[in-house]
Amino acid sequence: MRETMTRRRLLALAGGTAVAAGGASLLAACGGSAASSGSDNGASKVTLPQYIRSEAVKPDVAATDDGAMAVYYNYPRSLVSAVSGKPGEGAGDVNIFTNMFNPVPPGVGSNRYWQELNSRIGANLKVTMTPAGDYLNKLSTVIAGGDLPDSMLISASLANRSDILVRLCADLTEFVSGSAIKDYPSLANIPADAWASTIYGGTIRAIPIPRAVEGTIMFSRADLIRQRGLNPNPGSYQEFVDLAKGLTDAKSKRWAFGAVKGVIVFIGSMLGVPNSWREQGGKFTSEFETPERKRAVGLAADLAKQGLFHPDAMSNTLNVRDLFGNGTIAFDADGYAAWDLLANTYSVEVGGVPEPGFDGGQGVHRAGTTAFAITAFKKADKARVQQLLRICDWLATPLGTNEYMFRKYGIEGVHYTWQNGAPVLTKLGQTEVQLPLEYVIDAPDIIGPGPRDRVDTQRAYQSKVIPKVLANPTTGLYSETAVNKAGEIQKIIDSAELDIVSGRKPLDSWDDAVAQWRQAGGDQVRAEYEKALANRPR
Repeated sequence: MRETMTRRRLLALAGGTAVAAGGASLLAACGGSAASSGSDNGASKVTLPQYIRSEAVKPDVAATDDGAMAVYYNYPRSLVSAVSGKPGEGAGDVNIFTNMFNPVPPGVGSNRYWQELNSRIGANLKVTMTPAGDYLNKLSTVIAGGDLPDSMLISASLANRSDILVRLCADLTEFVSGSAIKDYPSLANIPADAWASTIYGGTIRAIPIPRAVEGTIMFSRADLIRQRGLNPNPGSYQEFVDLAKGLTDAKSKRWAFGAVKGVIVFIGSMLGVPNSWREQGGKFTSEFETPERKRAVGLAADLAKQGLFHPDAMSNTLNVRDLFGNGTIAFDADGYAAWDLLANTYSVEVGGVPEPGFDGGQGVHRAGTTAFAITAFKKADKARVQQLLRICDWLATPLGTNEYMFRKYGIEGVHYTWQNGAPVLTKLGQTEVQLPLEYVIDAPDIIGPGPRDRVDTQRAYQSKVIPKVLANPTTGLYSETAVNKAGEIQKIIDSAELDIVSGRKPLDSWDDAVAQWRQAGGDQVRAEYEKALANRPR
């Protein structure tokens, strides 16, 4: 059963339940038991926050209800104020615990940006920043210690997070459910489907850090394709293979592909492979169990035999982005936000290849997660929770507002200057404006501002893939086994794919790997999803 997705359909699938994956148990550390007070799979109904699109600044091309992002060609210069007054006035110290990917900025005592941020918010934001690779362990330690910060990023890899959120974190339902979200207009600007991952025990326990529905894109070196006079938009699998062959020249150390997984998934989307699971009549079938997924692995192995993969692709250790940037490989399956990163970092022309149907027509495009992670508050009195929500509302203000411009770039003339119509960080800005506020909360993604041709290409890509976005039908369903064993059982599949594509094992070994995956936890995950689906309110 093919299940393409609109935002409305995703909300129906979510059903007001919790989403979780991966990680080690924290119940013993928290003093809880194995029985989850929050894993009722949404049996208690709750109304998601009403989506009220921001009208603070009119985009060049408006967002659409089915998920296409708003488009801006230029940075607005006539800024508006989205928030009156100081949202954290009287809050005193606000302890924030989050992860980060950039270098640690100077502390507040020697950081003018951080000082000005605190002044504008009216509170002393004490941000504890932990490198992303260490975050889960540090979060576990914080929770075990019992002295929770006011605000904390809840990782998607945190096991038993339903219990943690319900037992230890503030219930936000009365403040943000339904029309109540109007008190926080920037939070109301977050699409409702992103909020589905914040619901536990029939209550809203966090705010989402939103992400667009596009998920992963098969990026292409559009400039290399044009130089070779090739077709940038293949209309079938064979045309995709022809394109890959046209971009491969082993003697010149040029290959089409550098990573196996993305190619398998892309081919699978041409074949209509489900997005993780397929649901029919309350029963779930894993994508790994479908003949189409096995066929996709076999076809990727055929491409490897034809020499279309980088020779070291099977080692799974390549820096694919660098190889894409220097032209060694021509395709890179990566998150949608990498489009600008790849183009700007390597000064190359990047394209996105929509999945065609295998023999022509329309393929499918797997929906990505609509939230990067969620941010929860520790339990507190009503006034304190409202203060924290007002601070987050300020931090989620959209492009075109004074708050957004300061948050992203700091003080004009000190942290950034305008060059060719765009803000450019000064050396001081590159050092000080590094607080990972985007991992507390952020505005929804947009396209641009950027070069008009790139922005138009990005929006054109969206217009092609949004109508064929394929939902994961387990979105909003909670499986404890999926939480605790995700990494372990996924390794079985990953190893089998590399063994087959590299030629170390025959395609028939796929069946043995899937059987091993089922025995190691896949069947238990299925049973838990089916139970959760049966208990979901209709």
